[in-house]
Amino acid sequence: MKIGILGAGNIGKVMGKGLATAGYEVRISSREPHSPKHFPWKQEVGVSGDITSFNEAAQFGEIIIIALPWSCLKDVLETIDSVSLKNKTVIDVSNAVHFVNGPRLLLEDTSAGAIVQELLPESLVVKTLNTISDKVMIHPYFKDGTPIMFMSGNDNPSKDRVRTLLKDLGWSMIVDLGDIGQSRLQESIMLACVISEIQLQAPDSAFGFLRQ
Repeated sequence: MKIGILGAGNIGKVMGKGLATAGYEVRISSREPHSPKHFPWKQEVGVSGDITSFNEAAQFGEIIIIALPWSCLKDVLETIDSVSLKNKTVIDVSNAVHFVNGPRLLLEDTSAGAIVQELLPESLVVKTLNTISDKVMIHPYFKDGTPIMFMSGNDNPSKDRVRTLLKDLGWSMIVDLGDIGQSRLQESIMLACVISEIQLQAPDSAFGFLRQ
């Protein structure tokens, strides 16, 4: 399967490498796809991955992953031909956060996931992988147990495809929270995890689900 990733920062490159290793064809994307800073990633993934423009990645992917900072997400999406994203599963891993007087959610009455769905009305947006750092996105291993990953979205077949992708990336405990409106819960969970990491001095942590 072909995956187009919008973004070539830490998250885009980590996910791109993980998916290439799992057997997917991957294109990450940047405003400067030919910058030397991307060459080491290209060498790591070999023929399974490449670096392109945002439009080329959107056209290439059967599934699209948005791995962009919230501050530029809307601007980048507006540069992409909407036909390239029509009827495609779009995975949103973004978070809208500010750090004035401690970490806070930037959006009070909605969520980043819901806004992405509004920006892409003809796409099938699924929110996931936003609750953890890029350091533990791929094959998460914790000595204390198995972490949990949440997802939400309006289209069940798209969520099934995302569930398969998550399993290929090493996630075994996956919970579907419901429609894209439930992405507010995921973004709140992310914030709770960030605050917990700060207070407990435990970076790159994740939440688990304990059962008796």
